[in-house]
Amino acid sequence: MSVSPTIHDVAAAAGVSITTVSHVLSGQGRISESTRKRVAQAAAGLGYQANIHAQQLVTRRSRILAIQIANSVEATTGAALVPNSDYFLEVLNGAAEAALEGSYALLLTPPDADLDSLNAFAVDGAIVVDPRGDEPFFATGWARDHPLVTTGRPISVRRDVPVTVDNDLEAAAGLMLAHLERNGYRRPAVITTDTSRSYTHDLVAGYTGWAKERGIEPLVVELDEPPTIEGSAHALGVLLDRPEPPDAIFTTSENLALGVLHEAQARGLRVPESLGICSAVDSGSLQLTSPQVTGMFVHPREVGRRAAVALMGLIENGETAERAIQIPVKLNERASTTRA
Repeated sequence: MSVSPTIHDVAAAAGVSITTVSHVLSGQGRISESTRKRVAQAAAGLGYQANIHAQQLVTRRSRILAIQIANSVEATTGAALVPNSDYFLEVLNGAAEAALEGSYALLLTPPDADLDSLNAFAVDGAIVVDPRGDEPFFATGWARDHPLVTTGRPISVRRDVPVTVDNDLEAAAGLMLAHLERNGYRRPAVITTDTSRSYTHDLVAGYTGWAKERGIEPLVVELDEPPTIEGSAHALGVLLDRPEPPDAIFTTSENLALGVLHEAQARGLRVPESLGICSAVDSGSLQLTSPQVTGMFVHPREVGRRAAVALMGLIENGETAERAIQIPVKLNERASTTRA
């Protein structure tokens, strides 16, 4: 019968006192980084599991993180709180994995969360995904009393956030447009949802800057959220009815790209010969179409993971070395924009 390792075993293996081990595992005290690593390695090597309930009593923390997808549809509509998108699911997966590794629980909250009720969970801090800046976490002053991390930055209502995790989406737009240009497209247009959020705002900014550099009139159609096939079909019709219609469509989400592809094929347009189609967000669904759709992979699981790690650092140390964490992007070129 095996005996579970104790805090005494960890202290002996790391060559430190039991008090030092307790401080390291609870995030308390002034402990050097080398000692923290030595204790953590000893605990991992022995398979030691700290008593979370004891840590909660010592640190007065719940070890619960809240996460909110700010642009999900409110429950009153009957829609899911997580948008139908690989991106948001992967952000949640990354945050959940990191929270588990740090011995925290992750609590998904609706966009209209009652923070008085949320306080009953004694949440230690929150991640807000794609905020505008007017969400309850900001409006109630909750962020003044709790650590807060955002993926994307609030731009419609300016807020000072301790840490933001984001992609350089203006540069990503330039990368996609350069790809279109190499393939002979000269009049790309953008179909987007509400640009009050930083990710759509930055993509459109990147596109308009690119167009102006070339003396091209920017063509942008902005739709209401959430993105739908019907909405993107209508937007494509508006663009194709122009005297000089676009020869490529750059969408800010995969669902918009799928809607554009469906409508283009219904109109008898050949993709990619007559119309190129690409998405600023990649997903598995873009590889199930014919032709497959070019997408920008923005590493959403890493976005979620880095946000959770940053939040746990704020909770435990009260500070962070990085205020703006930038995650790279990768262009996945596929048949929808690759002319022979």
